[in-house]
Amino acid sequence: MKNKKIISLLLSLILILAPMPALAANQNKIVGLDDNVTSYIIGNEKTGDIYYEKNADESLPMASLSKLMTYLLTKEAIDEGKISPDQEVTVSKEAAKYNSWEYSALGLEEGETFTVKELLEGLIVASGNDCAYQLAVTVEDSETEFARNMTMKASELGLNSQIYYNASGVETENGQENSSSARDLFLLTKHIIEKYPEILEYGSVREITDPRRNINVESTVPLIGEIPGVDGLKTGTTDQAGACLISTADMKKIDDKDDFRTIGVVMGADQKDTRNSVMSDLIYYVSRYYNLESVLDENVAVDSIKTNTVSQGYVDVFPSENVNIILKDGEKAAIKYDIKDKIKAPIKAGEVLGEAYVSYEDEEYKVPLVAKSDFKEASMFSRIMRSSEDAADFLLKVLIAR
Repeated sequence: MKNKKIISLLLSLILILAPMPALAANQNKIVGLDDNVTSYIIGNEKTGDIYYEKNADESLPMASLSKLMTYLLTKEAIDEGKISPDQEVTVSKEAAKYNSWEYSALGLEEGETFTVKELLEGLIVASGNDCAYQLAVTVEDSETEFARNMTMKASELGLNSQIYYNASGVETENGQENSSSARDLFLLTKHIIEKYPEILEYGSVREITDPRRNINVESTVPLIGEIPGVDGLKTGTTDQAGACLISTADMKKIDDKDDFRTIGVVMGADQKDTRNSVMSDLIYYVSRYYNLESVLDENVAVDSIKTNTVSQGYVDVFPSENVNIILKDGEKAAIKYDIKDKIKAPIKAGEVLGEAYVSYEDEEYKVPLVAKSDFKEASMFSRIMRSSEDAADFLLKVLIAR
């Protein structure tokens, strides 16, 4: 039994670490099934920096990834007081039509009552088309009007590739589907997480069970529990869209040095296994090749400036704040220091003595350089002695140069 546990542990470690050597060996093709997927993008959840992408601006059918916009408009309607989370909603005949083998659904039956909160959970966890329709007609008078508002909201957010025909992402009767680029879905997800971070709580819900309503539905969201740190978020699949996925991940759960979060979007995969594999490759690529590095540390002096006017003869100059940047392996941020020509005592703690300019790719920072403590003025005798020493050093250098 003990040997079996050891073997199992070793196999688990191999599976977790296996993608990394493959990526290191061939950085030009970091996605193993690249030819089997149309578009993808992965970037930083907070800053929006993009780490890797393919066809990220191509507008494609997005299937149930549409439900993220449905979630956003519903949450905003709650904020505006149009509806409330605890409001009970009676399931319509039209919503119940989606409770069939053809669609992903929570299992709404006509005439049953659900709260808006329950419908939101079914929308994200179960990717319920029934929940999407019912929320749409609860917020607005019709799904058509709701879909129009979805497109208007996308335009308001600058997501110009997005067009919505319904709240769920299913194909319409005339063959139309909601569409978006991977980049705009990345930006939409980033916006939602900033405004409603509680959406990530659905990641911990692996199934919805309600015996009273005969509901027992598993989460559609993959990779949670398989890849450390993955905690969301949304799937989507239709014949036109292929297999699509948005995954959120806390990269620190993979590597302690990676104290940042990512959003990945995969669109147009030929099957769900491909979709999951591509997302896995993207996440492990970022973990392997990007690290959060300390570029400026407020407790580490960037220079020691000699000046005869202060009692100890020099002043240590420190950044006024920490600067941490996510850097790709082998790359460094450019730093330029601009320190005042003449620094004279007395000097107060926190006094600005110059600036540091940090740049990396499109990121730029301007950080004041300050004194950490007070510096008293040197005595006249000390200043004369230091000036004499400086003069002697200068003459010696001139003689040596000759």
